[in-house]
Amino acid sequence: MPEPLHPCLTCGACCHEYRVEFPVYELQSMGGSVPDALAHEVNGNRWRMNGTGQRPVRCVALVGRCGEQSVCSIYAQRSSTCRNFEMGSQRCNEARQRHGLPPLDTPWDEFPLAA
Repeated sequence: MPEPLHPCLTCGACCHEYRVEFPVYELQSMGGSVPDALAHEVNGNRWRMNGTGQRPVRCVALVGRCGEQSVCSIYAQRSSTCRNFEMGSQRCNEARQRHGLPPLDTPWDEFPLAA
């Protein structure tokens, strides 16, 4: 029997719901990992992922459709804001609910790692 997909790979609600801002030093040009071309300056020290500053929100790095197959195209290079977003948290489940998805109540460590 195939292993179940990590819930994030069939969700994407957070990428459709929240503004993603991060410190300038997380940009590749500053020694970080986030590709500069996918973000824009908010002020001298803060940058924002393109697509997350207005409604409807859709992060430019998201590939796929919310609630179906979805993946972050820069998963290994994503910002600390995304790295620190907790699957199954209240904010996660609120985003899922707004997109018609059920809440996650299974502990995150019981799922295989996302790609």
